[in-house]
Amino acid sequence: MISPTVLLIHPPAASPVYPCWDAVVVAGSLSGCGLNPCHYDANLDFYREYLLKNRDESVCETPGDIDKLAGKEFYDLPFFIGCKDKINTCLTLISHDPLAGLKGEADSNPFVPLCEQGLARKIFQHDPGTVIFFISSQDQAVAAKTMAAYIKSRYPGVGVLAMATIRLERLDSQYFDHLIWNQGKRSIVSLIDYFNQTHGAKIDPYNSLPDFDGLSLDPYLTPERVVLVDPFFFKDSFLLADFLENQVRSLGVQGFVFVAGAGEYVTSKIQGTKDAVSRKGMYLHLAHWFSIKQSTVFFSMQVRMGEAFPEDENKLSDLFSAGLRLILWEGETNSTNICEKTLWKTSKQGIWNHVSWPDLFRGNSQAKFIVNNPNIVHSFQDPNCAVNQDTDQRLNQGSSFNPAMPHGLMDYAGVQPLPGIPFWKVLGDTSWLLVYLGQFSRKSLGGIRVDMTNHGVICLGTQMQFFYQSPSDLPPGVLDEICKMVEAGGSVDTTHVRSNLERAHKIGYAMENGVIIGNSSLKHPRAVFIQRLNKITGGDFSNFVERGYTSVRPEYRSMGVGAKLLEGLTQRAKDYKVFSIISEENLATQKIALRNNTKKILTYFSEKLKKEMGVWMPEEMIDNPVDKSVDKSVDKSVDKSVDKSVDKGRGQGN
Repeated sequence: MISPTVLLIHPPAASPVYPCWDAVVVAGSLSGCGLNPCHYDANLDFYREYLLKNRDESVCETPGDIDKLAGKEFYDLPFFIGCKDKINTCLTLISHDPLAGLKGEADSNPFVPLCEQGLARKIFQHDPGTVIFFISSQDQAVAAKTMAAYIKSRYPGVGVLAMATIRLERLDSQYFDHLIWNQGKRSIVSLIDYFNQTHGAKIDPYNSLPDFDGLSLDPYLTPERVVLVDPFFFKDSFLLADFLENQVRSLGVQGFVFVAGAGEYVTSKIQGTKDAVSRKGMYLHLAHWFSIKQSTVFFSMQVRMGEAFPEDENKLSDLFSAGLRLILWEGETNSTNICEKTLWKTSKQGIWNHVSWPDLFRGNSQAKFIVNNPNIVHSFQDPNCAVNQDTDQRLNQGSSFNPAMPHGLMDYAGVQPLPGIPFWKVLGDTSWLLVYLGQFSRKSLGGIRVDMTNHGVICLGTQMQFFYQSPSDLPPGVLDEICKMVEAGGSVDTTHVRSNLERAHKIGYAMENGVIIGNSSLKHPRAVFIQRLNKITGGDFSNFVERGYTSVRPEYRSMGVGAKLLEGLTQRAKDYKVFSIISEENLATQKIALRNNTKKILTYFSEKLKKEMGVWMPEEMIDNPVDKSVDKSVDKSVDKSVDKSVDKGRGQGN
């Protein structure tokens, strides 16, 4: 007789933040039908007991450190960075040659000790008749096959199954008695059919709930109790809301990772409402829980580009208040919709935007926006990066969270690089990212960079210095770097940048960590332009300087750099009055100008740039009849022929 115990195994190496959702779903389906499901999170066991212990001593010197990630040391940035670096090093060695082991013996396998100790102990404890492996990534395939081979050689009477979201041909059938392609809840039918036939069970796959019973959340490598949930598993939002609140009460859950499980967007024969639920999107399916939740939990949400999601700022503010800290925006290979407006609005509310886009840098017209606006798209990944590559290709072409970037994609690639790398790239896991966002604001976390050489932490914006100098007083190399910054900004004609800066009244620039992070200037306009401007307005602009050539590195936007430069330059104008030319489509610079009491006095159409331009002045300088008359003209229709005469031979900022 086959033992009724079913051992549910989650093999390494996957995220060590929470239990395997698919295993929890299967446990709920098998419970109460004469079967006894038991969990073995081999992934967590491997991280805590084997990853840093089965190693070359020169690589990982302190194996006990990893246990501290489950405590408050998790938020000690230098400690976390050092521990994560060791984990990454060991995982890289495994992925580079998984069957060669970490010590270099040709016949060593890093997962054999896990089999001989952790797995053997679980099998002895539970005496299962069947084991099921849950495999969601290629990184788990070697461990799953190693453990399956161990079971078949030592326990030949035990049935070995695999439920996988990776291509099944990657799992050699000699290791498994039955392979099931995981397509979400529809796959449960195939699994239940297997148990109904082999065990004589009578299981109803249509009316089960996921079951965390027997799983403790405390050992997982995060100080907060976090679980992953597929909201589309549930028939309606009321059942979903009850389930979520129950997990908070019974398990003490402090955070939810909401993702759509495998196959949730395909036709399902199990649940007639599934298609409609999936189409309306995750936000609407979770809406009832938002309205009734009593718990103060934080959560992340997966949203497909183009699906229903609120754009109203009040609703977004309510979502943030409800605990939304991270949105996982899912793009599609052939999609071109990036929802820039929505991303900007969510960022303003303090919500972190993470974009996941397959083949991100292969003909994707949105890639440039994604990588050049870290104040809007705070992190990104290419889930297809290295999936079908061998190890050498992976090492050369980057990882999912740090894909190799094509030349010319980054606007500021030609300027002096900032020290370190963004902290989110060190995390390499959106679940760990969510936990940090439960403690750090979006803005503060986005400003953290890491020096991986010494595990040092760099907080952008905390040590900025501002300088205002005449061109002749600039230190060596500064003017060269400012010219590169202006060119990287991409909003002006760069033909006369250097010559205009060399004869400028004042140049302002900000520095931090030895790098120029922003710049602007008060330059003397060309005489021909002043003459044309005087003719149009009837005023006298001969005693004016033009503020222009403003460029702020993307990582420092929304930190007040541009505003501080504008304020400092205006104070140093001396006897001059100041005006600036701002494109009508450059809303970010216009907002900076408005915040600094600067007002638009005139608009004209630039033939050279083919767009509307605005002339702006500090309000305190609009103090005489000539200036007032110019100010009033902004609300009147402007004769296009006159506007064009202003623009002849002149681009923005020249």
